[in-house]
Amino acid sequence: MFRFRFEQILNYRKILEEQVMQEFSEQVRDLEREKEHLRSLRSQKETLLAELLRKQAGTLTATEISLYFDYLKRLREREVARVILIADKEKALELKREELVEAMKRRKIMEILKQKKLENYWKEWNHKESVELNEQGIIRFLKRYGDEKIDHNL
Repeated sequence: MFRFRFEQILNYRKILEEQVMQEFSEQVRDLEREKEHLRSLRSQKETLLAELLRKQAGTLTATEISLYFDYLKRLREREVARVILIADKEKALELKREELVEAMKRRKIMEILKQKKLENYWKEWNHKESVELNEQGIIRFLKRYGDEKIDHNL
């Protein structure tokens, strides 16, 4: 029976790959949440600017204008901070992607090795089986016709 002597290593590499894949998926989801949050901030900023422009047509006090600009400034600061955070998360995601590719390569190498070993096993098994069947055929032939053939050939 075929037994791959590196089966435990292959199983370990599969588990490692699954873990890295989970971490990668979590980072992708986290990055998407951050991008959604950034879109929300930008939407808030656009809504606030539109409201400010609409109210400018009417009467706005200096205090109200100051409040609008202070809030816009905070939104811009949060937006810049979010953009920086997203850039950092994208870099981390790229590193995790490289780690995942490496884990997949390492697993694939072991699977290819296992496949080659299995093919060699079956090749050897078929060869042994063929030799054994040939020997059995020769033995049966000699038992049936062995004495007669030997006498006639002399």
